[in-house]
Amino acid sequence: MWDREKLDELGEQALVGLLLALVTVAVVGFGGVRTSELGLVSGLAALALPVWIARLWLNPSHRVLLHPMIWPALGFVGYAAWRAMGVDVTYPARRELLLVCVCAVVFLVALNNSYRQETMQWMAHALVGLGGAVAAYAIIQWVSGSNRILWLIQPLNYVKRAGGPFVNPNHLAGFLVMLLPLAMAQVFVGRGKSLSKVLHGYAALIMAGGIAVTMSRGGWAAAAAALVILFAWIGWRRRELRLPVALAVGVLAIGGMVFLSRSEKARARIENLSQEGNMDSAGRRELWKPAVAMWRDHSWLGVGPSQFDIRFPAYRPARFQAAPVRVHNEYLNLLVDYGIAGAGLMGLTLLGLVWGVVRSSRYMERSSGDLGARTSNRTAFFLGAWVGLVGLGLHCIVDFDLHTPGIAITAALIVGLLASTLRFSTERFWFRPRLPGRFILTAAAAATLVWMLPQASRFGREGMALNRVRQMRHLDAAMAEALQRAAVEGPDNDRTAFELGEVHRRLSLQGEGAWKEEAGQAVTSLQRAIQLNPHNARAHLALGQAQNWLNQPEAAAAAFAEAMRRGPNDVAIHNAVAWYLLQQGRPAEARQMAKQSLEWQWWANPLAQDIIAQAEQRLKPLPPVGAP
Repeated sequence: MWDREKLDELGEQALVGLLLALVTVAVVGFGGVRTSELGLVSGLAALALPVWIARLWLNPSHRVLLHPMIWPALGFVGYAAWRAMGVDVTYPARRELLLVCVCAVVFLVALNNSYRQETMQWMAHALVGLGGAVAAYAIIQWVSGSNRILWLIQPLNYVKRAGGPFVNPNHLAGFLVMLLPLAMAQVFVGRGKSLSKVLHGYAALIMAGGIAVTMSRGGWAAAAAALVILFAWIGWRRRELRLPVALAVGVLAIGGMVFLSRSEKARARIENLSQEGNMDSAGRRELWKPAVAMWRDHSWLGVGPSQFDIRFPAYRPARFQAAPVRVHNEYLNLLVDYGIAGAGLMGLTLLGLVWGVVRSSRYMERSSGDLGARTSNRTAFFLGAWVGLVGLGLHCIVDFDLHTPGIAITAALIVGLLASTLRFSTERFWFRPRLPGRFILTAAAAATLVWMLPQASRFGREGMALNRVRQMRHLDAAMAEALQRAAVEGPDNDRTAFELGEVHRRLSLQGEGAWKEEAGQAVTSLQRAIQLNPHNARAHLALGQAQNWLNQPEAAAAAFAEAMRRGPNDVAIHNAVAWYLLQQGRPAEARQMAKQSLEWQWWANPLAQDIIAQAEQRLKPLPPVGAP
C-alpha cells in the first residue's frame, strides 16, 4: 500500500512527463500548427490539471507559488476569452483562445510542480535533446535536398530551406534560438560530468547548424545577439572562462563564414534584403504600415483574437498581394488583435517576469569571486533560460513565433521554470492553501478542464478530417464528401465552408451530370462561409461566379460588387470581375479594370494581359462595308 508521499512523488513525475510529452508532440507534430496536433496537445495540457489538483489534496504541505506575474497573466487570459466572444469571426478566435489557455496551464503547472533543482535539470536536458534532434533533422533535410517535412511535401516558397518538423523554417530558427543558449550555458557554467558537457556541446553545435540551414536572416541575427549576450555575461562574470569563450566565438565565426561562402542560397538571402514585394524584407515593412492603421482604428480593444488576417483586405497596400496570416511582428500583432488593454496586461506580465529574474539573479548566479564551486547547474539553467527568452523576443520582432504552438508552449514551460527560481530569493510569495483555497483552486481547474477537453476533442476530430482532405490529389466527389465531414466536426470553420463551396463550384464547371445540383450546393456552402466570415472577399467572388454559372445575373452582379468592396485592391478579384465583364460584352470596363490590376502587379499577371488584349480586339472599329 502506497502512502501519500509516494503518490505525491508519482504525481510530480507524471506532471513532468506530461509537460515534456506535450512539448515534444507540439514541436515534432509540424510545430503544432495543424488542427489535429493542436487538439492532441490541448488534451494533454488539460489532463495535467487533475493530476496537479490530486497532488494538492494528497499532500497537505503542498505549496503554491503566487508569482507577481500570475495576476496580469490570468487577467490577459480572461480578457482574451471576453474578446473572443465578441469578434466577427469566432473560429480563429476560439482556436487562439485555446492556445492561450494551454500556455497558461503549462506555465502554472511548471511553476508549481517542477521547481526542484533535479527536475529543472532533467527538463533542461530534455529540451536541449529535443532541440538537437530537430536541428539534426533539418541539417539532414538540407544536405539531402529533401522537399519533405516528415511525410508531407514542403511548400514551394521554402525551397532550399530546412525547417525540420516545422512547416515554416523561420519558426525552427526561433525555436532553436530559444534553446541554443540553454545548451551553451550547460557547457560553460554547468556542473555536469564531462560526458554531459560534451553532449550539450554537440547539441549546441548542431542547433547552430540548424539555425544556419533555415536560411532565416532574422534567426541568424537573433542567434548572434543571444550568443553575444551569453558570452559577454560569462566573460564578465567568469574571468577564468574568457579564453574558452574566445575560442567558442572563433569556431562559430569561422563556421558561419564557411557556410556563407559555400551556400548560394544563404548569399542570395542576404542580397534579397533590398528587394521589394516579398515577405522576407521590404514586404514586412509594407505589412506593418496597414497593421498600424488597423490598430489606430481599434486602438484600445483591438480587432479581436486572430482577426488581423480577416480584416487585412480592407487595409491591404495595392502592391502587397500575399496573404500575410499574421503581422510578422508579435508585438505589433498583439496591439492589433488585443489593443492597448491587452498589450498592457501582457506588458505587466513581462515586467513581473523581469522583476522576478532580477530579484533571483544574486541567488542564482555565481561569479569567480563567490565562495564554493564556480560551476552550477542551477546557474547554467537560469542563465541559459533568460538569454534564450531574450533571443526569442528579438526574433519575434520579425516573425510570429508565439502563434506557433510548439514554440509558444516551450516558451511557457521555460518561463514557468525560470519564474519558479524566485523561491530562492524570498518566501513572500509561497502559500500553503487551506481548505477554502483548495476548493477555489479545484473549482478553477475543473472549470478550465470542462471547457478545454471538449474543445481539444473537437479540434482533434476536425483536424483528422481535414488531414484526410489534404491528402487528396483529385478534385472529385470524394473530396467534397471529405470536406463535408470536416464541416460537420467544425461547423463554425468558415475556411472549410469556403473550400467546400469552391469544390462544388469547380465540379459544376465540368458540365457533367448533375452540374446544376453541384452549383446549387456551391451557392449554399459559399453563403454559409459568408455568414461565418462576412469579410472574406474571395467567398463573395466565388458566390458571384457560381450564381453567374446558374444564370442569375442580378445576384451575381451583387456578389461581385460586394467582393470588390471587401477586397478593393485584390488582383485576383479584379481579374475575375474583369473577365466576367468581358464575357458580358463590356470590353471597355474590362480593359480598365485589367489595367488597374497590372498597375498593382505587373509581374506574373498573364490573365490581366490577356483580358486587355481581348478587350482591345473587341473595341477595334469594324471595317467599312465593302472595304478590301
